[in-house]
Parts: sequence; C-alpha cells; structure tokens
Amino acid sequence: MKLLMCASIAIAAFSSASAFAATDGKFVDSRAVREVQQVLNSRGFRTRTDGVMGPRTENAVRSFQRANNLEPTGQLNSQTLVALGIQKSEAQPQYAASVIRKAQATLENRGYKPGAVDGVLSDSTQAALRAFQKSENLQQTGNLNQQTLAALGIPQEPVAEAAPTRPAVVSDLTVRDVQRRLNSRGYRAGRADGVMGNATRSALMAFQRSENLQASGTINEQTLSALGLAEPSASVGSSR
Repeated sequence: MKLLMCASIAIAAFSSASAFAATDGKFVDSRAVREVQQVLNSRGFRTRTDGVMGPRTENAVRSFQRANNLEPTGQLNSQTLVALGIQKSEAQPQYAASVIRKAQATLENRGYKPGAVDGVLSDSTQAALRAFQKSENLQQTGNLNQQTLAALGIPQEPVAEAAPTRPAVVSDLTVRDVQRRLNSRGYRAGRADGVMGNATRSALMAFQRSENLQASGTINEQTLSALGLAEPSASVGSSR
C-alpha cells in the first residue's frame, strides 16, 4: 500500500512538472530553464543556475513578472520568455530608430517612464510599453507593433530592414575580449581562453537576445559594438 501511494505521488509530481514545462504550449527544457536562470541573475533576480524550476526560481520569476507588469504566476509563459529575451515574439517587426524615439517621447509625455529617448528598445522602454499596452488592453509584448503605434498616435512608417551582418573573421584575442566582457556582464562565457566553446556560444546568444540582436551565437560587428569592443580584423585569426 505504501509503495502504491509513493508511486502515485511520484506520477502526480511528474505530471505537474510536464504541465509546467508545456506552459502556453511552449516546451521548456532544462537547458532553457538554465538560460532563464542566467538572465534572471544578470538582472538582479537571484536564483540557482541548475536548470530546475524549483521554488527559488519560481519566486525569482514572480519578482521579475511583477517588475515588468506581467501576471505574477511564477511560470515561464510566452510573455515572460519574450520579456526575458529568451524567446522572440512571433512575427515581431523591426522598426527604425526614429520610430522608436517617437514612441519613447510619446510614452514620456503620457507619464510612462521609457528611459532615454535614444531609439533603443531598452529594458525600461519595454517595461513602459508593457504598462501602456496593459492600459490600452493590448497584448503586453513590450515591443512595438502596428496596434501599439496606432494607440500611441504615431503614423505608420515602413518597417526597417535588418542590416545584413557579414561573417566576422576574428582572432583568438578578440574571442578572449568577448569572453571577458560577457563574464563581466553576468553572462557565463566560461574561461577567457579564446576558444568558441558551447558555454561561450550560449552566453553570446543570451546577450544577443537581451540586445535585440539576431541570436546567432557567433561574433559579428553588431555584437562587438553592443559589447563596446572594436570590429574584428578581416585578415586576422580564423572564422568562428
């Protein structure tokens, strides 16, 4: 009887974990959970980095959700994953910096706090957008879209095409600089050894998502610029 009860409890726990992992129809594996934990830690919401959705991580997720005007469920739903930069919102258009500046200025004038009016979708701008979208009963993506621009009273402008990034040929020294800079910003790139291993690629992808760059996991001009590093030399080192 005891054995049967234990088995039932174990099955119930497994079912609960599976349901959580499939929140919003998006399967979240332990690797994704670990990436979420890394981003939470980098933003000041402390939790373990073990790939397990335990109580401590759930509490950190709730705190993050409250800080970003999301429903504090403690679950990794689509809105939370988008806000963390882990998952891109579907069919998210890329707007020119001039449009983002207009949105920031309008948000500021309406009492929302988007931060600097600089044409960059920073964390503070996305938080202000979510608060505005909530007040207008729009989907709280924290990103610009046609509905949000219309609610802000900003004329529709052509969507800016993403600037092509040419493959960078970088030296081991550049890779080490990138690893050091990633580590200093809370992204776990591993030892600064100049080798593009899995840890460095994962850290690069997490950083690129947080900066609204293509999460390629490779070193390119846009990523180096975002890290505050010089462009790689096209004649030094090997392609990464």
